[in-house]
Amino acid sequence: MKYDIEKALNISIPEEIKKIIEIKKELSIMVDGELSKFIVLSPDEVMEAYKEQCDLFGYDFVPFAFTDDDYLCLNYKNCDISVVYWSTERATESKTLAVFELYSSYEDFAKDC
Repeated sequence: MKYDIEKALNISIPEEIKKIIEIKKELSIMVDGELSKFIVLSPDEVMEAYKEQCDLFGYDFVPFAFTDDDYLCLNYKNCDISVVYWSTERATESKTLAVFELYSSYEDFAKDC
């Protein structure tokens, strides 16, 4: 099944990430040495969050989980899809400061989940 976000952005969300979106409700991820709990977005919520935040995200980031006002996103900027932490508070200062790469590949991320 193709998600609305895939159709709108002409991208493919990896099957490993789709399984996480469809099966998991929460993710516990280490961010800056602290364990953070993220709520996994439904396929429809992925599109909603993207629309709400795309001015801050830019077009290369697709959110799939959140905690408070921060997101886990797929980063499509490079040839390889990475998983990044997006800090909304830092984004208001600088988009560069807002992004922390957590996994250089979505495959490594999926293995840890």
